[in-house]
Amino acid sequence: MRPTFLGFETQKRTLMLAQKNIDIVGNNISNINTPGYTRQRVDLYAMYLSSNRNIDWSSRSNSLAMAGQGANAYGVSQIRDIYIDKRYRENVAVESETAKSVQILTDIEDALDNFETDGLQWFTQQFFDALQDYSTEKPDSVEAATIARNSALSLCRLLNAYDEELKRIETTYVNDLKDTLDYINGLLEDMNVLNDKIVKEKFHYNEGYDPNELCDEMNLYIDELATYGNITFSRNADGSYNVEMGGVRILDGKEGKTNRILMEDYDTHGQAILFFESGDPLNIKSGELKSFYDMINGNGVYAQGHQNGSYGIAYFKSAINEFARTIADTFNKANYGDIDDSRLMFQSNVEGAIITAGNIRVSDAWMKDATMIGQKRLQDPLTGLYYYGYDEVTDETGNVNLQNSNVLYLISQFDNQNIKFGNCHDFQGSVYEYISFISNRLAQTIQYEDSRYQTAVITVNGLLDARDSVSAPQMDEEGINMLNYQKWYNASSRIVTTLDDMLDKLINGTGRVGL
Repeated sequence: MRPTFLGFETQKRTLMLAQKNIDIVGNNISNINTPGYTRQRVDLYAMYLSSNRNIDWSSRSNSLAMAGQGANAYGVSQIRDIYIDKRYRENVAVESETAKSVQILTDIEDALDNFETDGLQWFTQQFFDALQDYSTEKPDSVEAATIARNSALSLCRLLNAYDEELKRIETTYVNDLKDTLDYINGLLEDMNVLNDKIVKEKFHYNEGYDPNELCDEMNLYIDELATYGNITFSRNADGSYNVEMGGVRILDGKEGKTNRILMEDYDTHGQAILFFESGDPLNIKSGELKSFYDMINGNGVYAQGHQNGSYGIAYFKSAINEFARTIADTFNKANYGDIDDSRLMFQSNVEGAIITAGNIRVSDAWMKDATMIGQKRLQDPLTGLYYYGYDEVTDETGNVNLQNSNVLYLISQFDNQNIKFGNCHDFQGSVYEYISFISNRLAQTIQYEDSRYQTAVITVNGLLDARDSVSAPQMDEEGINMLNYQKWYNASSRIVTTLDDMLDKLINGTGRVGL
């Protein structure tokens, strides 16, 4: 015969389990809109038979007396798919990286003011048209020469404005990067504090179970951290979390330490140099930090030091600088400025400095005499000395006509296919072709990053849906579970009533024959 109150103990435990399952379902429903909440469940198992031979029934080898002890629970667990979490964090890093890259490149595009429409192309064409108009006039025409010079002034001012805008964008995103690093380091400190809470709470849980709500909070931190770089995480025996970014540990749960991300002084180096507090260099494959690194340090063929071959702010600054320098060198040389400073058309506003978009200006000689470019280098046949004057041609009637041959030669430089732009010869061709080349490179880079972004968005949304289908509470499913557990509770209550009737019969009816 089994122990008298075994059935009551079994059903009491069953009622408690049914209640706990209803509690957990209610908790799931209550948190259906809570960010980061993971659906929970009670992990049940069937009670095993006792090995105590003193209470066997029927035979020494039969444990039938102890059979039917019902169910019990290991604990309350979360329903998560580690593989989906991993894929989501990998792809959200790409989404954040490309979103930031598109943002920065779009700002560059806005700063350069539509290269091929009303920007550099238009002002270059205005300069060309003004020289064309001047070439149809006599070279001593002050009015036409002044218009040509003013168009060159406008082109220089545009290049100056480009330089200011690109520097403004550079400063904006360097400061944004600094703020982002401060925020990430703050996240790591918060995660370190949370690790301590998890360890203290974990002590009171069964093996293999965690303080679920604290783990949800940690997973939210990990999801956010994943937007900044490619990360992985692991757990320690005490329940604390370790996090690595780019293969370097940035959160050590066992030691209770963080490894902050630092940045060298940008003004000193002119480059974004990122490294960990441990001394390890930052080397990440994706994430918003990678976008900052590529877009600030990306200098194409001009890359040096910690710069890279991406087409970022540094590259388009270099491209505009090379355009200004090459334009100045080409026209200065065409006007004999390479052998005579008085013939320079363009110069730097900083004495002795290489011409850039930021310092290019119309030369003092040209500002003093607008018709200077209409004069040609001539040689006195008697003395053999060179001088500058107007090109004169005598016609059949003996009249002397002034020719604008020097301006025509300057105009020909716009179609010169042998101009090399960039110290690394980034491009060779005409002035107009180089403008198109830079414009196309910017457009293609934006298109490429935007395409990657759109793909990443679709992938991330799909993974979010997949993760929600596994981990997020679903109202319909939780409602069905609640009804099932309610029926389970009702049925268990009915069994308790039956057991009570049986016990009453045993106590009050046994041995009273005929009653």
